[in-house]
Amino acid sequence: MKKIFFQPFENYSETKLISIGLAGTLLGSLIAFAFHARFDGVLDLHFVNELHFYAPFTDNFINIIFLTIFLFIAAILTYKKTRIIDILATCILARLPYYLLSFGNINNYLLDITQQLVNITLKNTQAISIGVIDVLYIVIFALFSIVLLVYYFYLLFKGYKIATNAKGAKPIVFFIIAILLAEVSSKLSIYTLNY
Repeated sequence: MKKIFFQPFENYSETKLISIGLAGTLLGSLIAFAFHARFDGVLDLHFVNELHFYAPFTDNFINIIFLTIFLFIAAILTYKKTRIIDILATCILARLPYYLLSFGNINNYLLDITQQLVNITLKNTQAISIGVIDVLYIVIFALFSIVLLVYYFYLLFKGYKIATNAKGAKPIVFFIIAILLAEVSSKLSIYTLNY
């Protein structure tokens, strides 16, 4: 079990990782559609009232492309012999745990709570009914989100480190810059398409 969750890049071929990652991405996109989730950025998740069927698939495709491009550039700057297939496998596989967050919006529950919180913030007192259970749900979801985000970064960096034979601080700086550039680029692309 440890090999599967914490050492996938050391124990499985890139083609197997990509196959698992693609299957997981398709399933994750279907789940996102079912629960009205938008992965509208490499690090972002938002729940929406209405969603076109293709939106989660397009979101995830764009996120994977930009993440792969910028991590590959960072990888080449770190180690010239880095293969793009290793970076692609890393990007596809690392995102899989993040797709689980879609389940937080069963019956639009999380969307409804957040909209009520926005109403409170805007001092709109209509239809405010947030109870202790709602607050507890948000806290648990937030903690779960943080755990999955940390695991997402762990997998991304682990795959990047293995693909580049990274040592020292320079690859870490390149990695961080690549993630930030991928986030900005994916978000701009998704909102430019406006679907």
